[in-house]
Amino acid sequence: MDMYDLIIVGGGAAGMLCAIEARKRDIKDILLIEKDNILGGALSSSDFNISNELKITGKSYRKYLVEEFEKCEVETKLNTMVLKIEDDNQILCTSPSNGIEKIKGKNIILANGAKEGSRKALDMLGDRCSGIYTVGMAKKIFAMENMIPGRKILIDGSNTLYMIEKEIKKHNIDVVGIIAEDENTNTYGLTDNILSNYKITSIEGEGRLNKVVITKDEEEKVIECDTLLFARPMLSDGLVAMRSGIDLNPETTGPKVNDHFMTSKDGIYACGNGIYIHRYIEDIENECTRLIEGIEI
Repeated sequence: MDMYDLIIVGGGAAGMLCAIEARKRDIKDILLIEKDNILGGALSSSDFNISNELKITGKSYRKYLVEEFEKCEVETKLNTMVLKIEDDNQILCTSPSNGIEKIKGKNIILANGAKEGSRKALDMLGDRCSGIYTVGMAKKIFAMENMIPGRKILIDGSNTLYMIEKEIKKHNIDVVGIIAEDENTNTYGLTDNILSNYKITSIEGEGRLNKVVITKDEEEKVIECDTLLFARPMLSDGLVAMRSGIDLNPETTGPKVNDHFMTSKDGIYACGNGIYIHRYIEDIENECTRLIEGIEI
């Protein structure tokens, strides 16, 4: 079984930053495991500003970070999915090239990042039609040449609208309304129609979505649209931690950590959006530095 001083799970911003910092601290045997075929995570499709101090997009920061990471010559396994962490810090993972394998780390950092909240199947009835997306999926569609998610969009929530508001404006997409809890919600100038405290009760369409029924108290409205976009809050990805018997933070859905970023299991740490959603990259940078400073090899 291969043995490393440090194994990092996740090749997004937090994972690469931890690897770079670990190399600076002269940690020798480092392995980074990433489920996708490229490094960068959410940075790869981020055209919005991610900095509190500078004007820099996620894509630009990714380019810089990958260059710095490559200088460190850290061993990397791409296309490799971590299933869980077993006793004695043994990572069970799988990949097309190596199948199922176990790798052991003296220390492990979970940098899994975040996932999107989307449609709740239990309280939204209706047809199984196309035209229903999360912000993340809409970003991928906008990235395709001559493609848009729709022409007449109803948006449920506003937490992640900053990620795609430029693309919506660029393509002159009609936002017919934004369902929000607060009538003072920031709509980024996309619409004046804030549907405060309404809930979606039905989604209708034959093949493609054509209407959404929303209600508030006894009032019902029918919104004609060809696309429903969920801009719900991002959630920390605690799946690997849960499978590994690591305590989760119910407020963030990610692993619970102490002041040194250690989880409920010795030698297993977590950081980045995997423990809570960070708005600015500087916060993640500082967090990764503090984590690596506290690791004893």
